[in-house]
Amino acid sequence: MDDSLIYEGAMQVVPLLLIALFLDNRANTPELRSRLGRALTRFQDRAIAVLCLIAFFISMFVLVGAVPVTALTNAIVVAALSGSIGLLFGTIWRRFATTTDDGSAPSSSLSPKDHHDHDS
Repeated sequence: MDDSLIYEGAMQVVPLLLIALFLDNRANTPELRSRLGRALTRFQDRAIAVLCLIAFFISMFVLVGAVPVTALTNAIVVAALSGSIGLLFGTIWRRFATTTDDGSAPSSSLSPKDHHDHDS
């Protein structure tokens, strides 16, 4: 297997992740969230951006030959991409949990299990 494949993939995936984060933030409607909730969301967005940049720059340095391919660089890129994708999944999950079928905020605080039982 080509050692540079993971780095080439990261160079292609990271811009898409950052675009997804940007579009998600632009699509966010003002929600009634607590101050702590807004702070955690901002922290999560920053963490995603930092992880993406780490994966992107290490990949770029490896591809141009400035940094050798090692188990450490592989681990850093995989961990950064996994972390950013996981955090973006958390954002998606939170959006699904806080909107109804018509796109409005739910009127009750039923858990997903309660919603499933309620729909039956």
